This record gives sequence, structure tokens and C-alpha cells, in this order.
Amino acid sequence: MSHLVDETCISILGAGNGGHAFAAFVKDRGFRVKIWNRSNQKIKAIKKNRGITSQGLLEGHFSVDLATTSIKDVLKDSKLIMVVTSADAHKELAMKISRYLNKDQVIVLNPGRTCGALEVNHTIRDYCGSCKPQIAEAQSLLFVARSPQPAFVTIAGVKSKLPVATFPSTNLQECLPLLKNINDSFCEAETVLHTSFNNIGSIFHPAPLLLNAARCESEGVTYRHYIDGITPTIAEFLEKMDQERVKVASAYGIPAISLNKWLKIVYGSKGKTLYEKIQRTEQYSNVEAPSTLNCRYIFEDVPTGLVPISNLGAAIGVTTPHIDVIINLANCMMKTNYSETGRTIDSMGLTNIPTHLLKDYVTFGEEALLGISEEEVVLEE
Repeated sequence: MSHLVDETCISILGAGNGGHAFAAFVKDRGFRVKIWNRSNQKIKAIKKNRGITSQGLLEGHFSVDLATTSIKDVLKDSKLIMVVTSADAHKELAMKISRYLNKDQVIVLNPGRTCGALEVNHTIRDYCGSCKPQIAEAQSLLFVARSPQPAFVTIAGVKSKLPVATFPSTNLQECLPLLKNINDSFCEAETVLHTSFNNIGSIFHPAPLLLNAARCESEGVTYRHYIDGITPTIAEFLEKMDQERVKVASAYGIPAISLNKWLKIVYGSKGKTLYEKIQRTEQYSNVEAPSTLNCRYIFEDVPTGLVPISNLGAAIGVTTPHIDVIINLANCMMKTNYSETGRTIDSMGLTNIPTHLLKDYVTFGEEALLGISEEEVVLEE
């Protein structure tokens, strides 16, 4: 694309809960808004409604400048591209958008889950080698939002602080001001390893659901994911998984926050054990569990959350037996192989990156690898 990009135009990829919320939110702030979705049903509803109707923290009707199923049309002109699909769709989406990208554009994954920016960057380079758009990932989604039906959204909350990082980190100086124009909650994270290893959902979501499979699949049974689904024994298992996550992060020089500390900081949760903290977290008191195993807690959080943690641990010699149990259980129960289809060292483009240089690599990019001999790379594989 030879045309100049427009900083007042934002493209939103994905018309789910987060996509609806972003579209209304940025339109309220005066941006031109374009929204894309793979299926036409939601796009047709947005067109029929002449935009998105929002309630909750943001009340009103907000028009969109383009609602489309065309990747080419939605990307044209926009400086900022907000990806708000589930993380398991990131790789496929990167393939689709690669041929239409401009090197001056900024792609933000909302959120990246674990190492989303690395996988998207590698995929775009594979499919469009000369194009190097900037890639960023947020640690989580900015909003607490639900879209009860297409073209309508309820925004219940906006996070007060949301770390974001770019790959490489040196690009953040250009990206962060664009995001702060949307909301001041976006703040600097040191590297994408910091946002990735602090992916709390990968610990909190899959294990309790899989270990409550009978309850989940029982017709007419409803239960609360955190309060009812996490017993003292399951909480102890989650702590073991969490310790492995923190240990892998530490091996790469990243001080990841523990679940116990995260609950205290974010929600002010109190208790001697993780179980007690969860039970006393008011925000979890009415969160119902999914009614099927075929949900994002599994098909997103396992391949884009747990699998890359396990892979990165194996690469540097840190075992993750409790995490691996959940990955293998998900593989068996869902009759798939997330270990192969999920984010691996190969799909993240890290096959030839020495493990001791990974932090430097995500900070400085390929410049960090200058002078590395082939022999050293082979030793680190």
C-alpha cells in the first residue's frame, strides 16, 4: 500500500464483546471507526442498526464508518489496527492481513495471551517478508463488556491500568501515545515477555473447567466457575501450575506476579491460602461457569496460554508437570492436539534464538543476535 495512514482512523478486527466495546468507545472519542468480522451476521446487524448501541459506563448510539467482511477494505488508511478476536485466531488472521499491511501501521493484540506478538510477527514475516508493521500486545482486554446481541454492547468496567508492550520493545515509544489517545489506562510494560508471562487466565480458566467436566456437561446444572468450581484441592493444584509459570518466567529474567499477589493487588483479596482469597473475592461471586467444554477457556487458553509456557520451559530446562497434565487432559477430552496446533517455539519464530538471549531479542529485535555464531545457535536449540 503506497498511501499514507491516518492516525484518526482505527480498524477493529473482531465483532465480539471486546470489538463492540472498542468500536463504541473510540467513536465516542472522535475517531473514524472501521470494524471487520469473519462472518457476515454481526456485520449485517451493525449496518442495520447504523452502528453500535452502548449502555452501562458508556451510554448512547455510535455510528461506524465501515462495517465489513473485507480484510483489504478494513485495513486501508488506518494507522492503528486493534485485533480483538480470540487469541487462537491470531495466526490465521495474521496470514490474512499480511498482504495488505503497511510498514507504518501498528497492530495491537487485545489481549495477546502468551507470546501473541511473537507469533503474529513471525507469521506476517513468513507471508509478507519485506513488510514489518509494528506489533504490540496488551496484557488483557481494556473492558469488562458483553454484547448480548449484535450491534449492542454493555460496558460494565474499564481497567484502570493495562500494561502493553511491543515487539521489539524499542517500538513502544511510537505505539503507546496512539493507545493513550484512546485511554490513559494503557501503560508501559518492559517487554512482551512481561505481558505474556503475566497471562493469569491461562492458570485460572482451563484447569477448573476440565476438573469439573461432569458438572459442566450435566444438563440443567449451573455453578460458579471460581466459587464452586475451585475447591481447596483444585486451588492447591492451581498454585502448583502457577509456581511453574513463575519459574519459567524467572528463567528468562522476567519477575512474573503470582496468583496470590495478583488477587491482592487487583481485587484486594484476603486470605492465608489461594482458596481463601478466591472465596473472598467479591468480583468472582456470581461468575457462572461455561455450560460446555467447547469454549474459550479451553480452545483459547490451552493452545495460546499453557502450551507456549510449557514450550518455553522445556527450551530452557524448566519442567512444567502440572501445566502439562492440563494440556494433555485437554488434548484427550477435546480430541485434538493443542501441543502441536498451539503456540510453539517454531510458530513463535524462536527456533534459532539462543534462550539466554530471548529477553534481549524481544527488547531490541534482530540487532540482539548480531555476532551470534551458528555453533552457538545449534547448542541452544
